[in-house]
Amino acid sequence: MINTALALCLVFAGSGLRVNSAAALRNAPPPDADAAIGQLVLTRCGGCHGINTLSQHPQDAAGWAQTVAAMQKLGAQLAPPEKSEIVAYLARHFGD
Repeated sequence: MINTALALCLVFAGSGLRVNSAAALRNAPPPDADAAIGQLVLTRCGGCHGINTLSQHPQDAAGWAQTVAAMQKLGAQLAPPEKSEIVAYLARHFGD
């Protein structure tokens, strides 16, 4: 079951309510595309991880890339384009 708190957070994050920097805002996809990536994060990550995992462990893109790679080694299934989209989304909304 997908964590409800994570789902709500990703909806709000995808709405553009929280972005960590002006550079991230400039490089962000349009709101609808960002929300779709948030849904992808929810689908791929939300079965095991809640909002605390994201919000209590902010990382830059390199850190999120390492975390996502570690999750793949543990069995997370991501296509290469999904991985880059998820890493960018997490860095944009849950970066340090």
